[in-house]
Amino acid sequence: MFVNNLKSGARVQIQRPDDGPNGGFVCKIELLIPDSREILVHAPVSQHKVVDLQNAGPLTLRLLTDNAIYVFNATFLAKTDVDGFDVVRLRIDSDGEKIQQRSAFRFNCAIPITFTVIYSSGQQAEREVGMISDLSAGGAKIFTDKSMQSGYLLNVSIQLGEEFVVAFGDVRSKTEMPEGSKFAYQYGVRFAMMPETDQEQIIRYMYKVQREELKKARPR
Repeated sequence: MFVNNLKSGARVQIQRPDDGPNGGFVCKIELLIPDSREILVHAPVSQHKVVDLQNAGPLTLRLLTDNAIYVFNATFLAKTDVDGFDVVRLRIDSDGEKIQQRSAFRFNCAIPITFTVIYSSGQQAEREVGMISDLSAGGAKIFTDKSMQSGYLLNVSIQLGEEFVVAFGDVRSKTEMPEGSKFAYQYGVRFAMMPETDQEQIIRYMYKVQREELKKARPR
């Protein structure tokens, strides 16, 4: 039973039915309730508010381990407080399923980036700015005002707080954004395989963001 892999302190992704295949929130398991399939997880937040899981319907829980991802069905039971943090009580309704390697894990996020285009001569253009979302080890969506064509090779610096993760990828698709959007173009970028150390750094950063958002969401 893969459910035995759930441990206190483990990072999990909680996904509601309406979040889509790449949505969800990275949270940490606070406590496993003894002799039950119930766990306490730090409450997910969005825009400085605790996300309502009570009326969300059946939940999907993804557990990240060193070399795999496990998927469980879960049900919201209650919201409570532990050491000044909002936490939610969930019941695990399945034994879990091993679905894919960790390298394919994906985040629905909004992280600032800088990047340069690398030409066939090896020369790099001026550094551009943008935003990255739908981030995984295999690729991402990049939003920017820079006009590029499919096949362009990019050197991308992903800003994680005060640190950066560098990735190399090529442009696979281009979409013009509607008038009034923050950026003019959206690109689908395929990365060369991202090292495990960089994946772990991104996961830690996403969890840190969730913790900070949770603190802001609490009434003062």
